[in-house]
Amino acid sequence: MTEEETREWRAEFHRALGNPVRLEILDYLLEGEQCQCDIFPRIGLSQSTVSAYLSQMVRADILKVRKDGVRKLYSLSSPEVRDIVGSTRRLALKRTG
Repeated sequence: MTEEETREWRAEFHRALGNPVRLEILDYLLEGEQCQCDIFPRIGLSQSTVSAYLSQMVRADILKVRKDGVRKLYSLSSPEVRDIVGSTRRLALKRTG
């Protein structure tokens, strides 16, 4: 990957984190792998909106998805992503704390 490609990926990664609903999904996934069928009702938005958010985060390598029959299961893509999500959550809690 060239330096320019690396910067583009980093920008896409940060854009994918730049939405409160997507952060809510990530906070939920800190608990572990979840079926999309459980994510939709928890978030309280339309299935198509949540699916678009999930897809964006998969493209940005924030999430990984695996199929189990007809179910799609989502999880954080790596320990580093888990650290980033957890760290920013803890920072936010300190600010409001």
